[in-house]
Amino acid sequence: MSEGRGLPTVSGPDESAQRSATIRQTLANREYAAVFTAQAQSVLGDNVARAAIVALIYGHTRSPVVAAAAFAVSYLPWLGLGAVLTAWAERHPYRRTMIGCDVLRAGIMLVLAVFPHAHSSVLIALLFFSALLAPPFDSSRSALMPRLLHGEQYVTAITLNRTTAQLALICGYGLGALLVSVNDRAALVFNAVTFAISAVIVSTLVKEYPPSLKAEQHTGLLREALDGYRIVFRSQVMRSIALVVFCGVSIGVIPEGLAAAWAAHLAGNKPDTFGFGVIMIASAVGFVVGSALVTWQLRPQRRIALIRPVAIVTPLALVPALLDPDLVVVAVMTVVAGASLAITMPAGNGLFVQVLPPAYRARAFGVMQSGVHLCQGAAALISGWLASYYALPAVVGYFAIGGAAAMALIIAAWPSKASIADAIAANKVVIAAEQHAAAAGPGRIDEFGEVTIDLGRAPLPARRRPSPGPSERTVDLSERTAELGGLPPPPPSQAARHS
Repeated sequence: MSEGRGLPTVSGPDESAQRSATIRQTLANREYAAVFTAQAQSVLGDNVARAAIVALIYGHTRSPVVAAAAFAVSYLPWLGLGAVLTAWAERHPYRRTMIGCDVLRAGIMLVLAVFPHAHSSVLIALLFFSALLAPPFDSSRSALMPRLLHGEQYVTAITLNRTTAQLALICGYGLGALLVSVNDRAALVFNAVTFAISAVIVSTLVKEYPPSLKAEQHTGLLREALDGYRIVFRSQVMRSIALVVFCGVSIGVIPEGLAAAWAAHLAGNKPDTFGFGVIMIASAVGFVVGSALVTWQLRPQRRIALIRPVAIVTPLALVPALLDPDLVVVAVMTVVAGASLAITMPAGNGLFVQVLPPAYRARAFGVMQSGVHLCQGAAALISGWLASYYALPAVVGYFAIGGAAAMALIIAAWPSKASIADAIAANKVVIAAEQHAAAAGPGRIDEFGEVTIDLGRAPLPARRRPSPGPSERTVDLSERTAELGGLPPPPPSQAARHS
């Protein structure tokens, strides 16, 4: 893609696309290929280290509570400081933020490797400092993606990222356990190396882009953090997407969160590692299958239309738990729930990008990531607490029924097709104005004159119209914005005509 002078590009639906972009086409973008490679091996290293650290701390303390704290500490920044950290990231170039976070995390992992037998409180504190770097890194990477990719390549990239994360989770935990059995420092060194490699890849293969939030727009980190929540929840379209995602992940995490207890229940209240593994793998398999289906089997024009009917499948798939089914049925239910959740997320992500002003990208993605972590953690905690007092199948089944009812209410308030089209068109106006202001340069007087904005929801017939005068700018936004099947295509060639 071409970013010109680093200006934001106009995002709009790629209604001309008849099929999805292939993996090869997406990875042909050198900058995205670099970001993808850096992320993939870094996520693998993270999961290796997480498994190793939990095993290491449990081996030292023999305390399940301390070991669980070491595991959970990586999610804590998303529940509070994450919003401020993503607001900070919005002020700085995304590439520079990613490199800095990688370098610092590599250093922390090396310190952990050098002092693996330090007091558990020291180890957990170091883990927390490392976790604090995840929100600015992840939000910067998410905000950088729309600058690197457009149209169907963006959808394919989202699927690649999520699928790779699931595979890295499975492989990372296994490799971490293996390395700990050989040398308890090896997994930590391995993770440090992956962070260092990620920093090198991003620094050498990804270009520097100016920060989305300009210096004159700074209003204070706390206020800017709150602006991230305002931009998401004041927009009917973004709010609806957020609620669908939050409700979906709250239900979709239940099989994974209760996997050990559910497997033991099915085995007659005896620990069952085989059943535990089946349920955990089924969750990952469902997500991979759903991601592949929505990306390569569904036409771009169908994805957004399927968000509502498919979203409610996630909770409904777990309602049969009330019948206390066997392990095979539980695995099938888990696959279906994970697949339906995976189908809604890329389509929702793509629509989210189309209505999100570029200056809020890191903060808005930070809000979404924080919400996902919070909802998953709360759902797993509440369902686990209920399962300690009531029959597990009943807990899962009634939790799913409640989720289905909540999802039905969210879907009932889903914005109309026209409202979505208008939101996309309005965002195009914002981006076009930013492009014009940036092209004019500081101190230059370049009047917009009369701005003509066409918010038509269908292609207008060809017609003769007078050429714009010297002080007139025409922004034509009538490119069938109601056909919402794709994602941001490259900037239209007519942009040069309007400059």
